[in-house]
Amino acid sequence: MKQNQSIFVASVVAAVLLTGCSPQGEHPVVSAPGKPIEGGTVIVQEQQEPDALNKVISSMLATTDVVTPILSSLVTYDNELKYIPDLAEEVPTLENGGVKRVGKGMVVTYKLRKGVRWHDGHPFTADDVAFTHAVYMNTKVKVVSREGYDKVSRVEIVNPHTVRIHFDQLYAPYVEMYDKLIPKHLLEHSKDLNKDPFNRAPVGTGPFKFESWKSGDSITVTANPDYWRGKPHLDRIIYKFIPDENSAFVQLKSGGLHLYQHAAITQYQALKSLHGMTIYETPAATYEHIDLNLEKPYFQDRRVRQAIAHAINKKEISQYIFKGLWLEAWSDKSPLNYHYNPEVENRYPFDPEKAKALLDEAGWKVGSDGVRVKDGLRFAVKISSTAGRKPRELTELLVQHYMKQVGIDLTIDNYPGAILFGPYPDGHLRGGKFDMSLYAWVSNVDPNNIYLWHSKAMPPNGQNQVRWKNAEMDRLLEAGLVSLDREERKRIYQRAQAILAEDVPMIPLLWWTNLDVASAKLLNFKPSGAANSNFWNAHEWQLTE
Repeated sequence: MKQNQSIFVASVVAAVLLTGCSPQGEHPVVSAPGKPIEGGTVIVQEQQEPDALNKVISSMLATTDVVTPILSSLVTYDNELKYIPDLAEEVPTLENGGVKRVGKGMVVTYKLRKGVRWHDGHPFTADDVAFTHAVYMNTKVKVVSREGYDKVSRVEIVNPHTVRIHFDQLYAPYVEMYDKLIPKHLLEHSKDLNKDPFNRAPVGTGPFKFESWKSGDSITVTANPDYWRGKPHLDRIIYKFIPDENSAFVQLKSGGLHLYQHAAITQYQALKSLHGMTIYETPAATYEHIDLNLEKPYFQDRRVRQAIAHAINKKEISQYIFKGLWLEAWSDKSPLNYHYNPEVENRYPFDPEKAKALLDEAGWKVGSDGVRVKDGLRFAVKISSTAGRKPRELTELLVQHYMKQVGIDLTIDNYPGAILFGPYPDGHLRGGKFDMSLYAWVSNVDPNNIYLWHSKAMPPNGQNQVRWKNAEMDRLLEAGLVSLDREERKRIYQRAQAILAEDVPMIPLLWWTNLDVASAKLLNFKPSGAANSNFWNAHEWQLTE
C-alpha cells in the first residue's frame, strides 16, 4: 500500500477513535454473581428504534429484538442454531411423520400446544395460524416477503390444536415459516393492517407483554404470568433507544444499562476495562455488505460492479476498524454453514489497477477533474447507511477513499434506521432511492434466500432491493426450494454463491463477531449470532442481588 494511502487510513481511523471512549484502567473484567432473585427490571440498549412491532411488515433487527419475547412462533431455534418447538409440540419432519409427500407436493402437520392464551386471555388456536397465513397472502398488506406462503395451496384446520399446511410443491424451508404469529380475534376486522394500532402495541403469547412505547425513548415489556413455560424471572425489560455508541458506553459504565448490544469495536479496549461486566464475543451469521442499485445507470454493467469489488480493501477495513475480529466475507453464506462454497473466497482481491482497467473497459473514462465520465454522465453517486453507527461511518469514509482512487465520486448520505429500512415505497432501500448502501443481512440457518435474489422478489414482493435479475439464479433458487435432499441442496446453493460472486449485485464485506456486554448481575444471557436475536430465551433471564 502506498505511503499516502497508509497516512490517509490512519488519520481517518484516529479521527473517529478520538470521538470514542478511551480505556479507564488496566483491570480485567470481573464478575461478582450474587444470589438469584425473582423480579427486577433489565434495561437494554437498542441501537435503532423499530418501525413497527410486527414482523409481517418489518425486517428490522430492532423489531425482532422487541417482538421475540412478545410474539411466539410455531418453531424457533436456540443459540446453537438447533430448531426447537415453540407453539408447536414438536418440530415436524419426514422422520416423525409430521411431513409427508403427497403427489408433487407435501403436507406438514403441526400439533399445537394446548392451554396457550394470548395476552388478553383469548385462547390460541389453529385459527390464528390460518389467519397469519392469510395476512401474508393479502396483497393489500406490505409484507416483508410472501416466500413460502405462496407455495401453500390451503391451510386445513383439523381441530383447534392441529393444523395441516398443504404445499403444492416440495418446500424445504417450511420449518422457518409461521414466525411470530398474530391474533385473528384482534385483527380480522382491521381496516388497514399496515397502519393498525397493533403494530405499535402488539398482543402475543410470549413470556412478556407489551406495556408502552415512548417514541424516541424506549419500549417496555412486562412479565406474562400465564406464559406456558411459566412466569419469567424478570418483572420487565426496557429497550432504550440509544443510536450513539458513546452514549451507550457512558450509560453502561454508570449502571444505566444491563446490556449493551452489538457494541462498537472501537470501544473494545475501553469495554474490557469495565468492572462487573462480561463481554460476549459471538461469531455471527450476519455480514456487512454494500448493495448496488442495479436500476441506476452506473451499476448496470457487471464490469463496473466487479471493479468496485476490486477497489475495496476488505482486509484493511477488518484490521483498522474491527481489530481483526470481523473476518472478510466473500459470500452470503457463512463459512460455518454446511452449504458454504469455499471456491468464492478471494474472488475479488484488493486490486485498484484491475478496478481501473475494468472501468476503462466498460467505457467510464477519467475526466479532467479525476472523476470518470460516460456518455456525459459523471460517476458521482451516494452511499447510505445507518446514521450514528460509528464503525459504519468509518467504513464509509474508507470506501469513499477507495472509490476516489479509481475515479468514482462517492458522497456519504446516511439516515435513521426507520427511514433506511422503512416499508415500500417510502423506505430508502425498498423504495429504490439509494445508489449504494452499507448495512447488514443475517444468513439464515436454512440456505434458502429466494426472497433476496429472485427476480420476482423485488419490493414490495420481497427483499431483492438491488433489483437484480439473473435467469440461472432464479432456476437454482426455485430448485433449492423443492429438494429435500441435503447433498443436492448443497450443490445447488454452492452454484448460486458462484453466480452471486460473478455478477456482484452485492459486495460482501465482513462477517460480524457480535460484542455484547452484560452486567455480571444478569444471569442466563445466551447471545445468539443468528436471526433469532439475543432475546430467544428472555424467559430464562434472571438478576442477582
